[in-house]
Amino acid sequence: MANSKLNRFFLLLTLFLSSSISLEAINIIKGISIKDDRLVMRFTNQPKRSDIHTFILGDGTHKRYVFDFKNTRLGTRWKQKKLNYPKLNSIRVSQFTKNIARVVVDSGRPYPVKYHLLKSGYCKIELPSISSSSKPTPSDLFSSLLSNIKSSKKDKNRLAPRPKKKYTIVVDAGHGGKDSGALDSSRRYMEKRVVLSIAKKVRYHLKKLGFKVYMTRSNDRYKTLGYRTRYANRKHADAFVSIHANAVAGKRRATAHGIETYFLQVTRSARAKRVAARENSVVLQKKDRLSQDVILNLMTGPKIVMSNKMAIDIHKNILKNLNKEYYNIKDNGVRPAPFWVLVGAQMPSVLVETGYITHPLEKQRLYNSEYQDWIAKGIAEGISTYFANREREME
Repeated sequence: MANSKLNRFFLLLTLFLSSSISLEAINIIKGISIKDDRLVMRFTNQPKRSDIHTFILGDGTHKRYVFDFKNTRLGTRWKQKKLNYPKLNSIRVSQFTKNIARVVVDSGRPYPVKYHLLKSGYCKIELPSISSSSKPTPSDLFSSLLSNIKSSKKDKNRLAPRPKKKYTIVVDAGHGGKDSGALDSSRRYMEKRVVLSIAKKVRYHLKKLGFKVYMTRSNDRYKTLGYRTRYANRKHADAFVSIHANAVAGKRRATAHGIETYFLQVTRSARAKRVAARENSVVLQKKDRLSQDVILNLMTGPKIVMSNKMAIDIHKNILKNLNKEYYNIKDNGVRPAPFWVLVGAQMPSVLVETGYITHPLEKQRLYNSEYQDWIAKGIAEGISTYFANREREME
Protein backbone atom coordinates (compact mmCIF):
# COMPACT_ATOMS: atom_id res chain seq x y z
CA MET A 1 0.00 0.00 0.00
CA ALA A 2 2.81 2.41 0.94
CA ASN A 3 4.62 1.72 -2.35
CA SER A 4 1.40 2.28 -4.31
CA LYS A 5 0.85 5.69 -2.68
CA LEU A 6 4.49 6.62 -3.27
CA ASN A 7 4.28 5.66 -6.94
CA ARG A 8 1.07 7.66 -7.32
CA PHE A 9 2.77 10.68 -5.71
CA PHE A 10 5.72 10.53 -8.11
CA LEU A 11 3.37 10.12 -11.07
CA LEU A 12 1.42 13.24 -10.07
CA LEU A 13 4.68 15.13 -9.45
CA THR A 14 5.97 14.16 -12.90
CA LEU A 15 2.73 15.28 -14.55
CA PHE A 16 2.84 18.58 -12.64
CA LEU A 17 6.45 19.28 -13.59
CA SER A 18 5.91 18.41 -17.25
CA SER A 19 2.86 20.66 -17.42
CA SER A 20 4.80 23.46 -15.74
CA ILE A 21 7.64 23.14 -18.24
CA SER A 22 5.25 23.18 -21.19
CA LEU A 23 3.50 26.25 -19.81
CA GLU A 24 6.78 28.08 -19.38
CA ALA A 25 7.69 27.33 -23.02
CA ILE A 26 4.47 28.93 -24.28
CA ASN A 27 4.63 32.61 -25.25
CA ILE A 28 1.55 34.78 -24.60
CA ILE A 29 0.39 37.68 -26.78
CA LYS A 30 -0.53 40.39 -24.27
CA GLY A 31 -1.29 43.30 -26.58
CA ILE A 32 -2.19 44.11 -30.19
CA SER A 33 -2.40 47.58 -31.70
CA ILE A 34 -1.73 49.57 -34.88
CA LYS A 35 0.79 52.39 -34.70
CA ASP A 36 2.73 54.28 -37.40
CA ASP A 37 1.68 51.93 -40.25
CA ARG A 38 2.65 48.84 -38.24
CA LEU A 39 0.80 46.06 -36.46
CA VAL A 40 2.44 45.98 -33.03
CA MET A 41 2.24 42.78 -30.98
CA ARG A 42 3.47 42.56 -27.39
CA PHE A 43 4.61 39.19 -26.02
CA THR A 44 5.42 37.94 -22.52
CA ASN A 45 8.76 36.62 -23.82
CA GLN A 46 11.03 37.51 -26.71
CA PRO A 47 9.63 35.78 -29.86
CA LYS A 48 12.06 33.52 -31.76
CA ARG A 49 12.44 33.71 -35.52
CA SER A 50 12.38 29.90 -35.62
CA ASP A 51 8.84 30.04 -34.17
CA ILE A 52 7.50 32.31 -36.95
CA HIS A 53 6.27 30.73 -40.20
CA THR A 54 5.14 33.01 -43.06
CA PHE A 55 3.33 32.24 -46.31
CA ILE A 56 0.89 33.74 -48.84
CA LEU A 57 -2.65 32.68 -49.73
CA GLY A 58 -4.84 33.94 -52.56
CA ASP A 59 -4.71 34.41 -56.32
CA GLY A 60 -4.17 37.34 -58.61
CA THR A 61 -4.15 40.66 -56.83
CA HIS A 62 -6.04 39.47 -53.74
CA LYS A 63 -3.39 38.40 -51.22
CA ARG A 64 -3.60 37.11 -47.66
CA TYR A 65 -0.27 37.30 -45.80
CA VAL A 66 -0.18 34.72 -43.02
CA PHE A 67 2.04 34.78 -39.94
CA ASP A 68 1.95 31.68 -37.73
CA PHE A 69 3.52 32.08 -34.28
CA LYS A 70 4.36 28.63 -32.92
CA ASN A 71 4.40 27.92 -29.16
CA THR A 72 2.22 31.00 -28.76
CA ARG A 73 -1.23 31.65 -27.31
CA LEU A 74 -3.43 34.70 -27.33
CA GLY A 75 -4.12 36.40 -24.03
CA THR A 76 -7.67 36.04 -22.66
CA ARG A 77 -8.85 39.37 -24.13
CA TRP A 78 -7.38 38.57 -27.58
CA LYS A 79 -9.00 35.17 -28.27
CA GLN A 80 -10.17 36.43 -31.64
CA LYS A 81 -9.65 39.94 -32.94
CA LYS A 82 -10.38 41.74 -36.19
CA LEU A 83 -8.76 45.10 -36.85
CA ASN A 84 -9.60 47.65 -39.52
CA TYR A 85 -6.96 49.50 -41.52
CA PRO A 86 -7.63 51.91 -44.43
CA LYS A 87 -5.57 50.13 -47.13
CA LEU A 88 -6.48 46.56 -46.13
CA ASN A 89 -9.62 44.43 -46.19
CA SER A 90 -8.91 43.31 -42.63
CA ILE A 91 -6.35 42.10 -40.12
CA ARG A 92 -7.43 38.96 -38.24
CA VAL A 93 -5.73 37.52 -35.18
CA SER A 94 -6.86 34.14 -33.85
CA GLN A 95 -5.79 30.98 -32.04
CA PHE A 96 -5.31 28.71 -35.08
CA THR A 97 -4.40 25.61 -33.04
CA LYS A 98 -3.80 25.06 -29.35
CA ASN A 99 -0.22 26.35 -29.56
CA ILE A 100 -0.22 28.39 -32.79
CA ALA A 101 -1.45 31.99 -32.93
CA ARG A 102 -2.20 33.18 -36.47
CA VAL A 103 -2.21 36.67 -37.97
CA VAL A 104 -3.78 37.11 -41.41
CA VAL A 105 -3.26 40.41 -43.25
CA ASP A 106 -5.97 40.45 -45.93
CA SER A 107 -4.96 42.86 -48.70
CA GLY A 108 -6.83 43.77 -51.87
CA ARG A 109 -3.50 44.31 -53.63
CA PRO A 110 0.09 43.06 -53.16
CA TYR A 111 2.60 45.04 -51.07
CA PRO A 112 6.16 44.36 -49.80
CA VAL A 113 5.91 42.70 -46.39
CA LYS A 114 8.43 42.94 -43.55
CA TYR A 115 8.41 42.13 -39.86
CA HIS A 116 10.79 43.17 -37.10
CA LEU A 117 11.51 41.45 -33.79
CA LEU A 118 12.46 43.90 -31.06
CA LYS A 119 14.54 43.06 -28.01
CA SER A 120 11.83 44.24 -25.62
CA GLY A 121 9.36 41.44 -26.50
CA TYR A 122 7.61 43.11 -29.43
CA CYS A 123 6.98 42.07 -33.03
CA LYS A 124 6.12 44.72 -35.62
CA ILE A 125 4.52 43.77 -38.96
CA GLU A 126 4.70 46.53 -41.56
CA LEU A 127 1.43 47.56 -43.22
CA PRO A 128 0.88 49.54 -46.44
CA SER A 129 1.71 53.18 -45.74
CA ILE A 130 -1.39 55.34 -45.49
CA SER A 131 0.56 58.41 -46.62
CA SER A 132 2.26 56.69 -49.56
CA SER A 133 0.69 57.15 -53.01
CA SER A 134 3.16 54.95 -54.92
CA LYS A 135 2.04 51.53 -56.18
CA PRO A 136 3.52 48.56 -54.29
CA THR A 137 5.79 46.07 -56.07
CA PRO A 138 4.10 42.65 -56.34
CA SER A 139 7.28 40.62 -57.06
CA ASP A 140 8.96 38.53 -54.41
CA LEU A 141 6.65 39.77 -51.65
CA PHE A 142 8.23 37.80 -48.83
CA SER A 143 11.88 38.16 -49.95
CA SER A 144 12.33 40.97 -47.46
CA LEU A 145 11.47 38.56 -44.64
CA LEU A 146 14.52 36.42 -45.47
CA SER A 147 16.90 39.37 -45.65
CA ASN A 148 15.36 40.77 -42.46
CA ILE A 149 16.93 37.93 -40.43
CA LYS A 150 20.46 39.25 -40.95
CA SER A 151 19.67 42.95 -41.37
CA SER A 152 20.39 43.91 -37.77
CA LYS A 153 23.88 42.37 -37.84
CA LYS A 154 24.65 44.02 -41.18
CA ASP A 155 23.46 47.40 -39.93
CA LYS A 156 25.49 47.04 -36.74
CA ASN A 157 28.67 46.35 -38.71
CA ARG A 158 28.08 49.15 -41.24
CA LEU A 159 30.70 51.88 -40.86
CA ALA A 160 29.83 55.53 -40.32
CA PRO A 161 31.44 58.24 -42.52
CA ARG A 162 35.10 58.46 -41.53
CA PRO A 163 37.12 61.68 -41.37
CA LYS A 164 40.53 61.78 -43.07
CA LYS A 165 42.44 63.05 -40.02
CA LYS A 166 42.97 61.11 -36.80
CA TYR A 167 41.19 63.10 -34.10
CA THR A 168 41.49 62.84 -30.32
CA ILE A 169 38.33 62.34 -28.28
CA VAL A 170 37.94 62.48 -24.49
CA VAL A 171 35.04 60.38 -23.22
CA ASP A 172 33.73 61.31 -19.78
CA ALA A 173 31.73 58.82 -17.71
CA GLY A 174 29.73 61.01 -15.34
CA HIS A 175 29.91 60.80 -11.55
CA GLY A 176 31.83 57.90 -9.91
CA GLY A 177 33.16 56.91 -6.48
CA LYS A 178 31.35 58.70 -3.67
CA ASP A 179 29.06 60.35 -6.24
CA SER A 180 26.63 57.67 -7.44
CA GLY A 181 24.67 60.07 -9.62
CA ALA A 182 20.99 59.35 -10.22
CA LEU A 183 19.32 56.45 -8.41
CA ASP A 184 16.05 54.63 -8.95
CA SER A 185 13.59 54.23 -6.07
CA SER A 186 15.16 50.91 -4.99
CA ARG A 187 18.63 52.54 -5.00
CA ARG A 188 19.99 49.48 -6.81
CA TYR A 189 20.24 51.09 -10.22
CA MET A 190 23.07 53.64 -10.16
CA GLU A 191 23.91 56.16 -12.85
CA LYS A 192 27.66 55.93 -12.26
CA ARG A 193 27.73 52.22 -13.19
CA VAL A 194 25.60 52.53 -16.31
CA VAL A 195 27.51 55.46 -17.77
CA LEU A 196 30.93 53.91 -17.12
CA SER A 197 29.88 50.79 -19.02
CA ILE A 198 28.55 52.87 -21.93
CA ALA A 199 31.69 55.06 -21.93
CA LYS A 200 33.95 52.02 -22.28
CA LYS A 201 31.87 50.82 -25.22
CA VAL A 202 32.11 54.28 -26.80
CA ARG A 203 35.90 54.07 -26.48
CA TYR A 204 35.86 50.68 -28.21
CA HIS A 205 33.75 51.89 -31.16
CA LEU A 206 35.70 55.14 -31.56
CA LYS A 207 38.98 53.21 -31.73
CA LYS A 208 37.48 50.95 -34.40
CA LEU A 209 36.68 54.09 -36.39
CA GLY A 210 40.29 55.26 -36.12
CA PHE A 211 40.07 57.84 -33.31
CA LYS A 212 42.54 58.32 -30.47
CA VAL A 213 40.55 58.04 -27.25
CA TYR A 214 41.09 58.97 -23.60
CA MET A 215 38.70 58.54 -20.67
CA THR A 216 38.38 60.85 -17.68
CA ARG A 217 37.77 57.75 -15.57
CA SER A 218 37.92 54.06 -16.42
CA ASN A 219 36.96 52.77 -12.95
CA ASP A 220 34.74 53.71 -10.01
CA ARG A 221 36.61 56.83 -8.92
CA TYR A 222 35.30 60.28 -8.18
CA LYS A 223 36.54 63.10 -10.42
CA THR A 224 35.57 66.73 -9.97
CA LEU A 225 33.75 68.46 -12.80
CA GLY A 226 36.62 70.90 -13.21
CA TYR A 227 39.14 68.06 -13.55
CA ARG A 228 37.26 66.51 -16.46
CA THR A 229 37.50 69.44 -18.86
CA ARG A 230 41.05 70.31 -17.71
CA TYR A 231 42.00 66.73 -18.55
CA ALA A 232 40.48 67.13 -22.03
CA ASN A 233 42.39 70.37 -22.54
CA ARG A 234 45.69 68.74 -21.45
CA LYS A 235 45.14 65.95 -23.97
CA HIS A 236 44.49 68.57 -26.70
CA ALA A 237 41.23 66.81 -27.46
CA ASP A 238 39.29 67.65 -30.59
CA ALA A 239 35.99 66.76 -28.91
CA PHE A 240 34.67 66.09 -25.41
CA VAL A 241 31.57 63.96 -24.72
CA SER A 242 30.15 63.47 -21.24
CA ILE A 243 27.77 60.54 -20.67
CA HIS A 244 24.98 60.59 -18.08
CA ALA A 245 21.59 59.08 -17.19
CA ASN A 246 18.56 61.13 -16.26
CA ALA A 247 16.11 60.93 -13.33
CA VAL A 248 12.88 62.42 -11.99
CA ALA A 249 11.07 62.14 -8.68
CA GLY A 250 7.50 61.41 -7.63
CA LYS A 251 4.70 60.30 -9.93
CA ARG A 252 6.63 61.21 -13.10
CA ARG A 253 8.93 58.19 -12.56
CA ALA A 254 6.41 55.97 -14.33
CA THR A 255 6.15 58.18 -17.43
CA ALA A 256 9.29 60.31 -17.89
CA HIS A 257 11.68 58.60 -20.32
CA GLY A 258 13.69 59.25 -23.45
CA ILE A 259 17.07 60.35 -24.75
CA GLU A 260 18.29 63.92 -24.92
CA THR A 261 21.59 65.51 -25.94
CA TYR A 262 22.88 68.85 -24.67
CA PHE A 263 25.45 71.44 -25.66
CA LEU A 264 26.66 74.27 -23.44
CA GLN A 265 24.70 77.50 -23.68
CA VAL A 266 22.43 79.65 -21.58
CA THR A 267 18.79 78.69 -21.96
CA ARG A 268 15.32 79.79 -20.97
CA SER A 269 14.03 76.22 -20.93
CA ALA A 270 12.90 75.28 -17.41
CA ARG A 271 13.37 71.61 -18.22
CA ALA A 272 16.97 72.03 -19.43
CA LYS A 273 17.78 74.14 -16.39
CA ARG A 274 16.31 71.49 -14.09
CA VAL A 275 18.38 68.69 -15.66
CA ALA A 276 21.55 70.80 -15.52
CA ALA A 277 20.90 71.79 -11.91
CA ARG A 278 20.73 68.13 -10.87
CA GLU A 279 24.00 67.28 -12.62
CA ASN A 280 25.69 70.44 -11.29
CA SER A 281 24.50 70.05 -7.69
CA VAL A 282 27.39 67.77 -6.68
CA VAL A 283 29.93 70.59 -6.79
CA LEU A 284 28.14 73.90 -7.11
CA GLN A 285 27.01 75.87 -4.09
CA LYS A 286 24.72 78.90 -4.41
CA LYS A 287 27.66 81.28 -4.60
CA ASP A 288 29.21 79.20 -7.38
CA ARG A 289 26.05 79.42 -9.45
CA LEU A 290 26.42 83.21 -9.66
CA SER A 291 29.90 82.74 -11.11
CA GLN A 292 28.59 80.09 -13.45
CA ASP A 293 25.94 82.42 -14.85
CA VAL A 294 28.54 85.14 -15.49
CA ILE A 295 30.82 82.69 -17.35
CA LEU A 296 27.99 81.23 -19.40
CA ASN A 297 26.76 84.66 -20.47
CA LEU A 298 30.24 85.38 -21.87
CA MET A 299 30.30 82.16 -23.89
CA THR A 300 29.39 82.75 -27.52
CA GLY A 301 30.93 82.11 -30.89
CA PRO A 302 31.96 79.19 -33.09
CA LYS A 303 32.56 76.62 -30.34
CA ILE A 304 28.88 76.68 -29.40
CA VAL A 305 27.87 76.30 -33.05
CA MET A 306 30.24 73.33 -33.49
CA SER A 307 29.01 71.75 -30.25
CA ASN A 308 25.42 72.12 -31.44
CA LYS A 309 26.24 70.40 -34.75
CA MET A 310 28.05 67.56 -33.01
CA ALA A 311 25.15 67.12 -30.57
CA ILE A 312 22.73 66.80 -33.51
CA ASP A 313 24.89 64.15 -35.24
CA ILE A 314 25.32 62.13 -32.03
CA HIS A 315 21.64 62.32 -31.11
CA LYS A 316 20.47 61.31 -34.59
CA ASN A 317 22.78 58.27 -34.68
CA ILE A 318 21.78 57.05 -31.20
CA LEU A 319 18.09 57.14 -32.13
CA LYS A 320 18.73 55.51 -35.52
CA ASN A 321 20.51 52.57 -33.87
CA LEU A 322 18.04 52.03 -31.03
CA ASN A 323 14.97 52.27 -33.26
CA LYS A 324 16.26 49.32 -35.31
CA GLU A 325 16.01 46.97 -32.35
CA TYR A 326 13.76 48.46 -29.67
CA TYR A 327 10.20 49.69 -29.38
CA ASN A 328 9.03 52.96 -27.80
CA ILE A 329 12.30 54.92 -28.00
CA LYS A 330 11.45 58.51 -27.14
CA ASP A 331 13.27 61.44 -28.76
CA ASN A 332 13.59 64.31 -26.29
CA GLY A 333 15.68 66.36 -28.70
CA VAL A 334 18.91 68.36 -28.73
CA ARG A 335 18.92 71.22 -26.25
CA PRO A 336 21.17 73.99 -24.91
CA ALA A 337 21.79 73.87 -21.15
CA PRO A 338 24.23 75.26 -18.55
CA PHE A 339 26.16 72.09 -17.64
CA TRP A 340 29.16 72.98 -15.52
CA VAL A 341 31.07 69.88 -16.67
CA LEU A 342 31.24 71.43 -20.17
CA VAL A 343 32.46 74.82 -18.95
CA GLY A 344 36.12 75.40 -19.75
CA ALA A 345 36.42 72.81 -22.51
CA GLN A 346 38.48 74.30 -25.33
CA MET A 347 36.87 72.05 -27.93
CA PRO A 348 33.34 71.15 -29.13
CA SER A 349 31.65 69.40 -26.21
CA VAL A 350 28.32 67.72 -25.56
CA LEU A 351 26.52 65.91 -22.76
CA VAL A 352 24.35 62.86 -23.53
CA GLU A 353 21.50 61.88 -21.20
CA THR A 354 21.13 58.23 -22.28
CA GLY A 355 17.75 57.64 -20.60
CA TYR A 356 15.87 57.79 -17.31
CA ILE A 357 17.16 55.48 -14.61
CA THR A 358 13.91 56.11 -12.71
CA HIS A 359 11.67 54.74 -15.50
CA PRO A 360 10.58 51.08 -14.96
CA LEU A 361 11.45 49.86 -18.49
CA GLU A 362 14.24 52.25 -19.44
CA LYS A 363 16.35 51.53 -16.36
CA GLN A 364 16.33 47.82 -17.22
CA ARG A 365 17.36 48.61 -20.78
CA LEU A 366 20.15 50.87 -19.53
CA TYR A 367 21.55 47.96 -17.52
CA ASN A 368 21.43 45.68 -20.59
CA SER A 369 24.83 45.30 -22.30
CA GLU A 370 23.45 45.08 -25.84
CA TYR A 371 21.28 48.18 -25.34
CA GLN A 372 24.32 50.03 -24.01
CA ASP A 373 26.29 48.95 -27.07
CA TRP A 374 23.70 50.37 -29.48
CA ILE A 375 23.87 53.71 -27.61
CA ALA A 376 27.69 53.66 -27.59
CA LYS A 377 27.87 52.87 -31.29
CA GLY A 378 25.47 55.74 -31.99
CA ILE A 379 27.65 58.17 -30.03
CA ALA A 380 30.79 57.02 -31.86
CA GLU A 381 29.11 57.16 -35.27
CA GLY A 382 27.76 60.62 -34.50
CA ILE A 383 31.23 61.91 -33.63
CA SER A 384 32.67 60.35 -36.79
CA THR A 385 29.89 61.86 -38.92
CA TYR A 386 30.44 65.29 -37.35
CA PHE A 387 34.17 65.38 -38.16
CA ALA A 388 33.65 63.97 -41.68
CA ASN A 389 31.06 66.68 -42.36
CA ARG A 390 33.32 69.38 -40.90
CA GLU A 391 36.17 68.33 -43.17
CA ARG A 392 33.90 68.56 -46.21
CA GLU A 393 32.73 72.03 -45.17
CA MET A 394 36.34 73.21 -44.93
CA GLU A 395 37.43 71.87 -48.33
